[in-house]
Amino acid sequence: MPGRNTVRAGLFFVIVLAGALSCGENSPTEPALPSDIIAPGYSENFERSPLRESRELLIDGRATDIEWNGTGDAAYVIARGDGGNFFVLVRSLWSFDARTNQPRGIYFMLQWPDRQEDRLEEPLFTTLDTGDDDGVTTIDCTSDSRIVAPSSWTRADLHEDQVFVELYSDSVGGYPADAWRWGAGTTDPAIPVNPTEYLGADLDETRGAAQHPLGGAVEDYYSTGGPWALDIGLLPSVPNVVPGTAAPRLRPNKATRDVRLNRGKPTSYVLWKPVASILSACDTLNPIRLDDASVRDKTWNPGDFLPSVAIQLADSSQSDVVARGSWLEGKWSLELRRELTARPPDLGGVPQPPRPDDIILQEGRRYLVRFTFYNATKARTSQTELLPLYLKPRN
Repeated sequence: MPGRNTVRAGLFFVIVLAGALSCGENSPTEPALPSDIIAPGYSENFERSPLRESRELLIDGRATDIEWNGTGDAAYVIARGDGGNFFVLVRSLWSFDARTNQPRGIYFMLQWPDRQEDRLEEPLFTTLDTGDDDGVTTIDCTSDSRIVAPSSWTRADLHEDQVFVELYSDSVGGYPADAWRWGAGTTDPAIPVNPTEYLGADLDETRGAAQHPLGGAVEDYYSTGGPWALDIGLLPSVPNVVPGTAAPRLRPNKATRDVRLNRGKPTSYVLWKPVASILSACDTLNPIRLDDASVRDKTWNPGDFLPSVAIQLADSSQSDVVARGSWLEGKWSLELRRELTARPPDLGGVPQPPRPDDIILQEGRRYLVRFTFYNATKARTSQTELLPLYLKPRN
């Protein structure tokens, strides 16, 4: 992300020049930009369509004009900290079903600058050399266990880009509160598979495909005044290490279902748990190198790595928030969605009661929200102030 003397805003840079001073000032001043986040209400029905079918914003990490321009002027807020100072563009809306008058979901779209896309979270690097320069295997797996030996692997000090969203239940920061953690490599890729396209896929691969086929669940937290605690349910990712070591437990499985492996993501940073295999002493070929046609040697070489986490579909309250981020030309775009007052509908389309670990959001109410950004680090952050969030009533 940029240094502290350069501030980026959405699609453009704002350079604070030493000579750009207001009358009577002797130091640069920041522009007065709207920071209140006003979320208007939108129908999730096509009013002009004869069928009046329902639709939702596509959670795909793209700031599509037709979806977001209706929110009016965007809020530009400043994130500050030892991770750098920069502008963040924020849009929000909430939705309802015009046929039933029932509230549906709240949406956020964030855009912020980042010079580099970082999706690897502590990857597991190896010192192995299992073949010659022509890719011929030189290891006898029946007598040599170096491939799975903990001494052959180290955990790298590399981290993914992350965003932590805090949402408080009133306009003064009261509790209970919700929090969502999006990680570019540990939550973002966990998207479901279309069951009509891949016959035989089980529920752990298809859950949520009809609602948000391009979005993955983020980690969901709650607080009643104390430390943040995880909501119940399976998390979007689990460690891919043998306990107590840095040796990987699973590897990508180059099998007959290769076409849908890793949810269409590169195996270099996504390991999809439902179709992964246990790493064995006879795995002399690096499954990541197998994907690269430009590399002649497909065996393990020093510096090769596997992801340190395995991706899975979250369930229960961990599946409440759907998100997707995309990075392009020095900027992240992140879309998030959560149900306003109820859990997602069941298989019969019936909305379920609210979960006890989620804030109920209501039309016409005011809340507070805060965004914290981690740029390839776990230690340095850039954080906004607590920002007013208003769910504007319908006209």
